[in-house]
Amino acid sequence: MIREGSLADHFRRIASETGWTVAMLPGQALRSWEAMVDECADGYDLDVSEYLNDLSVRDLLQRVTEDSKVRSLPEFSWFTAELAEIDERFRAVLADGPLIRPGDHQWWHRSLPAVGRTDFVRDVKERYRVELRLVD
Repeated sequence: MIREGSLADHFRRIASETGWTVAMLPGQALRSWEAMVDECADGYDLDVSEYLNDLSVRDLLQRVTEDSKVRSLPEFSWFTAELAEIDERFRAVLADGPLIRPGDHQWWHRSLPAVGRTDFVRDVKERYRVELRLVD
């Protein structure tokens, strides 16, 4: 049971306010973000539109961390520590990748992973005119 005012309660509120139709819990969103990071580290295999869609979970996580009510919760430190660990791994994935949106205020939107699978590499080349390393 979710108590009113809990991280889960605020998470669902923020998700709903930002257009998410799936009722996700904070831990589920963190696991989803971690799965995305793992997939990118192994070589993302869908097209750029799917990649950008998959980044939307990180956008949601950011909105949650910026919410003043969430910041006052006891779970906030756990949540942000978990997010920071996953983010550190994603920063490493992006470290050698091409910069595609240098002015974006969200760091995870500025660059692409340096490696990808066939569909992603092909779509990145077509859209951004940059070459990624192909992994199979």
